Amino acid sequence: MDRNDSSKNALISSRPHNADHCKPCKITKKPCLVTFTPLQADIFEGLLDDLAAAIQNSFVPPAGPLPSILKVLQNLIVELPLTLNAQANLLAATEMAINAYQQSQGWSSAAVASTQIVLTDLYALSLVACVASTVKDGWVIRVRLAETNLAGIESGVPPVISGTTLSFDGGNETMVLSFNPSTGLPTEGVIAGTGFVSQSIPVTTTSGVANVSIVLADNLGGNNYAFSMPRAGTLTSMTANFNTGNNLVVNGPPITVVAQLCRALPNDSPYTPFVAIPGASVQLLPSLSGNVSAIEVSGSLTGLNISLNPEDRLVLLFTIFTATTSTTADPTTIVGIGGGTLTIEPVNLPADSFGPIIPLASHLPVTLNFDATGSPIDAGVIAFGFSSNEQFTSFGLPIIVNPLINGFTSPITEEQTITSIAAYFGVESNQTLEQPINIFVQLYRYTPANSTATPIPDTVFLLSALQAGTFTTTSPGLHFIFTVLPFGSVNVNPGDRLIMVFTAQNLTATSGVSISGWASGGISLAPPFP
Repeated sequence: MDRNDSSKNALISSRPHNADHCKPCKITKKPCLVTFTPLQADIFEGLLDDLAAAIQNSFVPPAGPLPSILKVLQNLIVELPLTLNAQANLLAATEMAINAYQQSQGWSSAAVASTQIVLTDLYALSLVACVASTVKDGWVIRVRLAETNLAGIESGVPPVISGTTLSFDGGNETMVLSFNPSTGLPTEGVIAGTGFVSQSIPVTTTSGVANVSIVLADNLGGNNYAFSMPRAGTLTSMTANFNTGNNLVVNGPPITVVAQLCRALPNDSPYTPFVAIPGASVQLLPSLSGNVSAIEVSGSLTGLNISLNPEDRLVLLFTIFTATTSTTADPTTIVGIGGGTLTIEPVNLPADSFGPIIPLASHLPVTLNFDATGSPIDAGVIAFGFSSNEQFTSFGLPIIVNPLINGFTSPITEEQTITSIAAYFGVESNQTLEQPINIFVQLYRYTPANSTATPIPDTVFLLSALQAGTFTTTSPGLHFIFTVLPFGSVNVNPGDRLIMVFTAQNLTATSGVSISGWASGGISLAPPFP
């Protein structure tokens, strides 16, 4: 195999490797000095793929997954039957590259040179591996691809990221992720929010990890962490990271963490599965093997061109999988903290023509009540990941809100104008209405000092009427996107915290009515009108 052939199309993979792959080819004269088990061959090949993916201009030292990849590689080095001298040299080279990367601001000459030394050593190791010729050729190609990427680092320019960035930092709360060892596919995932994460939620896959789906509504109250897109946009980049907990040792096949953007449509029932958006999936580097206590895995995608429609309902989902199935997988559940970002550009407009998007989601259902006159008496108040049912007196008057909402709102950082508002209401099943009711939505400005929410004029609007009848798990959700006109008429100031209030009303009512459902929304902001 020509070492200069770095074409990605030339990559050869035999994963999962078997015993025949880990025997030297008898017809070749290539040396055989270092034996690999099938699992070690899987780990080594995966790490070579990770190295090539991590040596990119999109990862700028000291940020990026390269140090973690080299730390996992060190776990493998100490397990391989190397001479003490060869092992010491490889460990020293990887440690030097880790230190140079972490101490650099950008791809310094020291970071490039030390990384090249590691790649040269890995090329040499590939040549003397006791594996089949096709496996060895595949490893050599991967090293060469990483070298090609490294050669272009210093002359390359990091991609420019523009547009609106939504951050889902997870709030340093624990994620618990699981997979099925028989299939290698995820069984429980976690949704990342701003300052919080969901509990572990069952996920399903139809044909591989790229086709994951998740249902947010359940008989325990559900996990409605989905926000609604308040405007059209194009997803141009996404990032994700995950930090493992202490005392994590992966003895079985390597485990990969994945972050995926999942979507449901505005007409969908709250019981309809959210499905992964093709192309909006980040596999975090490196895959985990060996002693990976307190290690960070990360990944990013740039240059995306994925359309997001107004009122799309979105969640950022974390799962794990393994490419090699094994009944001896250990562990099948990992614990850590994580988060991610989405960068969204406006459609057919300059990237700076719009400001932040404020996501809103109720988590649990809200209950809306009106009295025998048809006037609302209880409102559903939502932030992002929190909701409460509060006494409602009249449109235009303040509401006293549960102070727990404080941790689920964020202050606006600079003056903005509200351009559009999206809202969704999905009714819990097995409820019956004897008469139609109207669902109203309005934005409120929340003040933590006195737990008071004050209505914002000119932001109230009506969802479609809830018709009489019995609601099932297939009943469509109510939704609407409200455009604030004239543009620039509703401004918000630094320090303002915005929440959304849902109420129910029926002016022809003869008795009180209660209806429960999951509520979501999204607010689009823009720089103030000149």
